[in-house]
Amino acid sequence: MSLLRVGNASGFYGDRFSAMREMLTDGPLDVLTGDYLAELTMLILGRDRLKNPDAGYARTFLRQLEECLGLAHERGVRIVANAGGLNPAGLADAVRTLAGRLGIPVRVAHVEGDDLTAAHPGTLAAHAYLGGFGIAACLRAGAD
Repeated sequence: MSLLRVGNASGFYGDRFSAMREMLTDGPLDVLTGDYLAELTMLILGRDRLKNPDAGYARTFLRQLEECLGLAHERGVRIVANAGGLNPAGLADAVRTLAGRLGIPVRVAHVEGDDLTAAHPGTLAAHAYLGGFGIAACLRAGAD
């Protein structure tokens, strides 16, 4: 069995901004994770989406990536985050746009299927936990 070094840079939306850079520079790392979601976060993202249907993801994650994506790519560190919140496809598109602007060739993937809001009219957001199977499939397919 080979060693896989995983570090985490976020425990909630609004966690220490510098944590991503610190994890990438403070030692060897294979995968960097970020957990941005909690019930309160879903409320915040739901309200964001009411104002702008293209919103619904953790914008802080994009700002962190703008500062750190090049470093992660240079070091071969893959990034796994649930920062897509209510709009994983929207965040994936925003990451692709950011990477293109920065000239960093990365393969971006996202997982969907957790949104149950349509089944519960009048709710701001209703989502299910899907586990790690979709993430594992994205990584096996070569996502960075």
